[in-house]
Amino acid sequence: MDAAEQRAQRVTWSVGAVIGIVLLLLLCLLCSRALF
Repeated sequence: MDAAEQRAQRVTWSVGAVIGIVLLLLLCLLCSRALF
């Protein structure tokens, strides 16, 4: 049970990190388009 919970938490953190990185990249693209 604990191992499954740890695995699920790790997957959740990984998905969250990927989404955060994608959002940051989109924000940078929008800012660079607005500036230039």
